[in-house]
Amino acid sequence: MDSRPREVESPSEAGDGAAAKIEVEVTKPRNDKRGYRRVVLPNALECLLISDPDTDKAAASMNVSVGYFCDPDGLEGLAHFLEHMLFYASEKYPIEDSYSKYIAEHGGSTNAYTTSEHTNFYFDVNNDCLDDALDRFAQFFIKPLMSPDATLREIKAVDSENQKNLLSDPWRMSQLQKHLCSNNHPYHKFSTGNWNTLEVKPKEKGLDTRLELINFYDSHYSANLMQLVVYGKESLDNIQTLVESKFCDIKNVGRKQFSFPGHPCSSKDLQILVKAVPIKQGHTLRVLWPITPNIRHYKEGPCRYVSHLIGHEGEGSLFYILKKLGWAMSLESGERDWSYEFSFFSVVIQLTDVGHEHMEDVVGLLFRYITLLQTSGTPKWIFDEVNLISDYIKKILLSLMLINCLTFFVTVKLLAICETGFNYRDKSPPMNYVANISSNMQIFPPEDWLIASSVPSKFSPDAIQRVLNELTPDNVRIFWESKSFEGQTNLTEPWYGTSYCVEAVPPSTMQKWVEKAPNEDLHLPKPNIFIPTDLSLKKVEEKTSFPCMLRKTPFSRLWYKPDTLFFTPKVYIKMDFHCPLSHSSPESSVLTGVFTRLLMDYLNDYAYDAEVAGLYYAVVPNDTGFQVTMVGYNDKMTTLLETVIGKIADFEVKVDRFSVIKETMAKGYENCKFQQPYQQAMYYCRLILEEQTWPHYPGYATGIKARYQPRLKRLFLPVPWDEELAALSNLEASDLVNFLPHMLAKTFIECYFAGNIEPSEARSVVQRIEGTLFNSSISVCKSLAPSQHLTKRVVKLERGLKYYYPAMCLNHQDEKNSSLLQYIQIHQDDLKQNVLLQLLALVAKQPAFHQLRSVEQLGYIALLRQRNDSGVRGLQFIIQSTAKDPFNIDARVEAFLKMFEVTLHQMPDAEFKSNVNALIDMKLEKYKNIREESAFFWGEISEGTLKFDRKEAEVAALRELKKEELIEFFDNHVKVGAPEKKILSIQVYGCLHSSDYEKILHDAPPPHWHGITDIFSFRRSRPLYGSFKGGAGQMKL
Repeated sequence: MDSRPREVESPSEAGDGAAAKIEVEVTKPRNDKRGYRRVVLPNALECLLISDPDTDKAAASMNVSVGYFCDPDGLEGLAHFLEHMLFYASEKYPIEDSYSKYIAEHGGSTNAYTTSEHTNFYFDVNNDCLDDALDRFAQFFIKPLMSPDATLREIKAVDSENQKNLLSDPWRMSQLQKHLCSNNHPYHKFSTGNWNTLEVKPKEKGLDTRLELINFYDSHYSANLMQLVVYGKESLDNIQTLVESKFCDIKNVGRKQFSFPGHPCSSKDLQILVKAVPIKQGHTLRVLWPITPNIRHYKEGPCRYVSHLIGHEGEGSLFYILKKLGWAMSLESGERDWSYEFSFFSVVIQLTDVGHEHMEDVVGLLFRYITLLQTSGTPKWIFDEVNLISDYIKKILLSLMLINCLTFFVTVKLLAICETGFNYRDKSPPMNYVANISSNMQIFPPEDWLIASSVPSKFSPDAIQRVLNELTPDNVRIFWESKSFEGQTNLTEPWYGTSYCVEAVPPSTMQKWVEKAPNEDLHLPKPNIFIPTDLSLKKVEEKTSFPCMLRKTPFSRLWYKPDTLFFTPKVYIKMDFHCPLSHSSPESSVLTGVFTRLLMDYLNDYAYDAEVAGLYYAVVPNDTGFQVTMVGYNDKMTTLLETVIGKIADFEVKVDRFSVIKETMAKGYENCKFQQPYQQAMYYCRLILEEQTWPHYPGYATGIKARYQPRLKRLFLPVPWDEELAALSNLEASDLVNFLPHMLAKTFIECYFAGNIEPSEARSVVQRIEGTLFNSSISVCKSLAPSQHLTKRVVKLERGLKYYYPAMCLNHQDEKNSSLLQYIQIHQDDLKQNVLLQLLALVAKQPAFHQLRSVEQLGYIALLRQRNDSGVRGLQFIIQSTAKDPFNIDARVEAFLKMFEVTLHQMPDAEFKSNVNALIDMKLEKYKNIREESAFFWGEISEGTLKFDRKEAEVAALRELKKEELIEFFDNHVKVGAPEKKILSIQVYGCLHSSDYEKILHDAPPPHWHGITDIFSFRRSRPLYGSFKGGAGQMKL
């Protein structure tokens, strides 16, 4: 099979002269008031212009139809490396990092990612800076500079990025699946690149990587292979003029669109069972089939239909049966790793220990369910419901891309209303929006650039049946991951070092598995009762800008904020259950975690349909008890909420499910040691700073079952995970039975209702909740005494000292990376101090990144950011490195601060004013949706500060700020040797720096350094800041 890149005609609709304005009606949501225009420039660059008079931010994205599939043989990662290099400099802007610096100083951010067949660059910036930002951005594609020095430095950055991923199971297993495909297909390639592929091997072959990079750019980056989206406040005509002036000079070398025909899997790659050894504890079963890509039939959406049924979790579904048998903890299904030429359908099941022993039965039940689907016909009512399922892969993938330059697709499960969701979709940040659309432009016709494949419009039983008929034992690939396979494998994947073995599984074997699987009642789902029917908007009597307290009793407090901005039929609800006994010991903390996970587990069969219909919910432990979150369409929201509350009031501990949850949590604790070193440093920092409280289960941020997952502020709370693991191992179901009434016996509920709900309805709902939990004959909840309200207090560091805490990485035998977190504690919540800190962080962020990451190449992760611990604020540097040990990285941070001191003192007045204005613009930026607005207001409520007008007050303070005040603030609190400076240096050592760890343990510390040897003794010995939360003014009833 020859799968070398082939060129196909790339259409061009503009010739010489002015841009061609192509009249196309782009399908857009009903509530979308933005203007759209498709334009093709004379160089054949295809553009979509978006005018939004209400936007606070401008944005742009350039999609280039070139990805790692185009990497030359022997130069793995070249496309990804080129993505990195274009950020450095250009002929017009030769100063290194000037693009990123300009964007950062004008309220924006930048990023890029590389996938198999495209590379996407994007940014956002304050509205009035779009012209200059686009001018710098366009130079990426006109005349970039790639100096020899920058090339060598950025190869190290790519290598550091790869080093970060070497112990990541998702990366490892994705590459293993690629490895076990045809060598002749580009899917087989290693996409990221590393020092060996970009420096060592090319040199051995007599190749100059920089020249190869330039040749690749010149031959592949052609205007006719690019898609541009520009989003701004100006009119479409003005945006078009801007685009024409900036992007017409991009060369069109006449490169035809790349095509990669054929499927990656040949016959030898099918009917296989691959046993692989992961890094983390757990058992994962991945069943894959090569299928006809859904993109060829995106109007019919056959994969969506099939995925909806196989991934269903209601009664009679595959997951329902596996869960009932105690064999599975989660199940996901859907299309993954797709292109126009090939695709895979994937079913991923997280197995329990018992399920691992019954793998053959699990696969047998899966094929039995597929047979049921193949022989049951394709009811149209299911298609009508499937038509309400969101395009979850794209949304999740995009959010991941904004964090890292990912080069592979990840199948993630997230359900939402689709047709209704498209028409009532929330506004997303412009940067996310343009990046999503520009990638759509490569794939879909212009009229579908916004809607893409999210709303199937044609019911085609034949197309659905074709997909089902491809899910057979004849072309299956099974990947079975478990630590139990250690010592049983004989092969090693070359790029990540994953150990594995391969066995043949012919259809006859699969048939035996089907026959011996237990006889369970698998059947199609019932119609979804939660699909919203009332999408009307409530009448807002009083348009308030801030939340108001509607109701306060000894049992609860209700905050209310009507929707006065978004006009969508959606509600956002938060309910914090304050239970002092929930975290009074490691045992109580663990039991609280078990309770919340069991609650979600019990509700799953019922609430799954709610999530499909756009009602997302989660119940998670937090630092004061546990929290219930709901967001989505208000129709039927109260039904779901009252069901959740009823389940809390009438909670029953089921021994079999307790055992499964206990097993899941135990693996989560055991996997803490595999967190990246910088995450471990963040964990230790919280452990040192926060007053004694017991946390929730540490894996909850990634282990939660709900499709909707509220963004948790912290991965860990301050307690050693090993103490909780020890506590968990000794707990039984009877302990939870005894604990729960005691935990709920003293409870106070902090409530926040926002959106399309009337105040009388919010009051009524909370009143009924109180009746269920506090005032019924079986109620176990009682009111909380004022003295029992919980506080949040933080350790106060001492001026003039640098506290340091060295620790070996928890997985130091295998982890090469080390990490430093240097925290500079400054002040407790204060208006003037806050804006000075925010402005300093804005001014210093990009110089720190450029010096520590780009110039010194300390590591791929090199961040300067603000830190806020319950109102105690400061700065923190976070750096992960294989190049230097943490002690030396700490010295490099000090050297940077000395360098930056000069920069700050010499800052021109105009640059100071520009940064102030950028920060003001960022603060005045409107909320995009009810989730953004509610996150801010809930933060004020949960912390106890209640400064709902914080942004407005800070803007007023910024307008009065003087440059001398910023310099004085830096000199007093941050610069090296500052009189008020308070430092905590967390140093996590990987295996490459184990000798440095021993040295710092035994050497005398430098002057004014104070070592922390026992975290808890240190924490008990230090004074604490006062708490905003729990004070009489906030919680007195």
